[in-house]
Amino acid sequence: MKDSKRLVRILDEAHQSASPITCSAFLGFYLKDSGIIQKAVHDYLVQTNTEVALMDSLNRLDERSNVTLYNSYLLSDNLYKAIEFGAARAEKFNQVIMTDAHVLEGILSFLPDTDKWLDILQLTSSTHDLLVTLPISRVPMTPVTDIKAASLIDKKEILDFVKEHFSLRWTEQVQRLLIEDNGIVLIVREESRLAGFCCYQKQNAKRAVFGPMGVRKDSRDSSYGRSLLLSALHDATENGFRELLISEAGPIEFYERVLPLQLHTKEKG
Repeated sequence: MKDSKRLVRILDEAHQSASPITCSAFLGFYLKDSGIIQKAVHDYLVQTNTEVALMDSLNRLDERSNVTLYNSYLLSDNLYKAIEFGAARAEKFNQVIMTDAHVLEGILSFLPDTDKWLDILQLTSSTHDLLVTLPISRVPMTPVTDIKAASLIDKKEILDFVKEHFSLRWTEQVQRLLIEDNGIVLIVREESRLAGFCCYQKQNAKRAVFGPMGVRKDSRDSSYGRSLLLSALHDATENGFRELLISEAGPIEFYERVLPLQLHTKEKG
């Protein structure tokens, strides 16, 4: 299990001013980060005037705590347990990278007054819809990879791939998009084997909806995910869409590194 770049950055910054790094120190440096979820959590704490109360709860959690070494960081025992919790959460969802959100979910779950912080748990542990405005004037060039639009000839291979590496729910979504006129499925191969896929579909004349996207677990250190995303972005732009809605984005840090984003509130009805 690898740590995300943001998680490493938070631990590095906390390490410079706190020894051991406590749960409250982790939250403090988490809130200083520039991510859209971090901003949403910060805004929530300001609006509800609850930051001091949360910090007090975390300080009590770390009272008389033992210390544990994690990589090169000296952590409070409870923060170490939160990292173990985060790794287990990532593993449960077949992810190879543990994020700051996984760890914060663990921290908040350990609080005796967890019910008070359910809104923050919802922000940090749920998937979110993200909105990208098109066209984007400055987007990194797509790395050279063999990405193509899938056809019905590829249907069985793609569905078998999604079912094996992901979920039945995604398999059903991809199957539908392969046969619908308003759906596009892009695939990438590593030599002759499928390495990943992504989908987008027309929501209306202005907006396309992106997702799902998945890369085979043993290929996630490649640039395939980024290449698939940018290929879909350029394709949607060429087809005249002015917005790309990334539906139920789990690894938000991945999308933030590539695109300018804003959180999107789901429409009712």
